[in-house]
Amino acid sequence: MRTTPPASPTSAATTLDSSPVRWLLRHTPEWSRSGGQAAVVGRMMLLFQVVVITVTAPLLQVDAQSPGVWASTALAALALLAASLWAPWRSLPAVSTVVFPIASLGALLVIALGTEGLAHAYVGLIPVCFVYVGLFHHAWVGVAILPVATIAYIATLSTFSVSAWLRVGIYCAAWLAISLTLAASMSRNRTVTELLRAATTTDSLTLLGNRRGLDERLTRLAPGDCVVICDLDHFKRVNDTLGHAAGDVILERFGHTLSALTRGRDYAARFGGEEFVLVLTRTRPGQALTLLGTLRAEWAELSDVTFSAGVASHRGDRSAAEVLAAADAAMYRAKNEGRDCVRLSEWDCDVPPLDGRPGVAGGQGPDVGTDYGDVHV
Repeated sequence: MRTTPPASPTSAATTLDSSPVRWLLRHTPEWSRSGGQAAVVGRMMLLFQVVVITVTAPLLQVDAQSPGVWASTALAALALLAASLWAPWRSLPAVSTVVFPIASLGALLVIALGTEGLAHAYVGLIPVCFVYVGLFHHAWVGVAILPVATIAYIATLSTFSVSAWLRVGIYCAAWLAISLTLAASMSRNRTVTELLRAATTTDSLTLLGNRRGLDERLTRLAPGDCVVICDLDHFKRVNDTLGHAAGDVILERFGHTLSALTRGRDYAARFGGEEFVLVLTRTRPGQALTLLGTLRAEWAELSDVTFSAGVASHRGDRSAAEVLAAADAAMYRAKNEGRDCVRLSEWDCDVPPLDGRPGVAGGQGPDVGTDYGDVHV
C-alpha cells in the first residue's frame, strides 16, 4: 500500500530545487514554462547560444558565406524554441528534452561545415550541453550524445595533426566526466531528497503516512473517493493500565493490519494519537463498509481493543477538508452510539450503517488491486 505521494513524472532525470532555478522559473512568463524545468532550462540554453552567435559572429573575421550560415542557423534555433512551447511534453518521455543539447551541437556542426573557422570560436559552448545533460538526464544520455559532440568538434578543426587528435580525446573525456559527475551527484541528491520526503511524511511507529503526508494526499482527493477515520476505543485506558509501550504495540499492529487490507492505490495515515485515516480511491461507501467489516474481523483476532469509524464520500460538491470533517463527525457519532461500530456522513445515509454485531459484513479481506465488494445488510 502506498503511504507517500508519488513523485512527479516531470522528468526521469529530475527537477532542480536550487535557488537559481527557482528564481528563473519565477521570472519567466507562464506561457514559456511548458514542459517543466528541463524544458525551460533547455530553452534558455539554446537561446543563450543564439544570442552569443548573433552578437559575436559579425565581429569575427569570417568569409562571405558566414553571415547567411550563422543567421539561418540562429533562425532555425528560434523556430525550434517556438515549436517547443507547443510540444505535447506530458505525453513525451522525459528524455525528449535532450533535443535542446542536440540542437545546440547540431547548430555548431552546421556553422563548422558552412564557414571557414567561425565555429572554432564557439567550441566553448559544447561543455554547456554536457552540464545540461548531467543536471537533467541519466548518465547514459551523456554517453549517447558524446558522438554528436565529437563530430561537431572535429568539424571545427582546420588541421588533423597528432596534437589535434589528442585534444579531441582530452575534450571528449572532460565532457563525459562533466556529464557523469553531475548525473551521479543529481542521482544522489534525488535519493536523499526522497528519503527526507519519506521521513517527513511517514509515521515512524506504524510506517503509515503522517499528518503532513495526509494533508498532501487530500489535495488529490477526487470525486468517487471515500475518506474513513478509525479511532481505537478506550485507548487511554490501555495506556493507563498496560503502559505506553503496550499501547505503542497496539498502534503498530493496527497500522500493519490497515496496510495488509488496503489496496496499493489507497492511502493510510496515522492522524494523531489513536486515530487513523484511510483515503480509498474510487470506492463507494458500501465498499468502504465491506473493508471495515473485514478490518474488524481481522483486528478482533489480534486484539480485544475495538475501534469506531466514520465514512464520508467525496461527491465533488465539497472540499477535501469538508469531507474529512464529515468523516470525523460520523466517527464521533459512532462513539456516542456505543462504540465498536461505523457510521456514515450525513450525505451517505442511503447506505445502511455497519454495527459491530457478528455476521455483519463479514468475509475475506480484499485482494490487492481489486475493488472492495459492496456491503449487504
